[in-house]
Amino acid sequence: MAQLTKAPRPTYARPGANPTLETIEYVLAALQRAEGPVSRNRLLAILAAWGHSTTRQNLNAVLNFLGGHGLVAEGSKGLLWVPEVSPELLEAIRTGPRL
Repeated sequence: MAQLTKAPRPTYARPGANPTLETIEYVLAALQRAEGPVSRNRLLAILAAWGHSTTRQNLNAVLNFLGGHGLVAEGSKGLLWVPEVSPELLEAIRTGPRL
């Protein structure tokens, strides 16, 4: 019963960088529509063009959240949406080295 009284520690929420669900959906849509890897600067420009600008802190929080769930992969050329991942790839994304 003691487990229910203690609040869980947030995994992705950080002070000053807690994006809205709307921001997450916009970033996901931008990545899904992209035809190749996209840089963070390009994502910020796309969001601004859509009338939904955000801060780099919020963008990084969104990308960490999506990356932790295996929806985004980051490579040397940018960020890429990963539609469906195998459990092995998801584990590699979560535990692999960051660039």
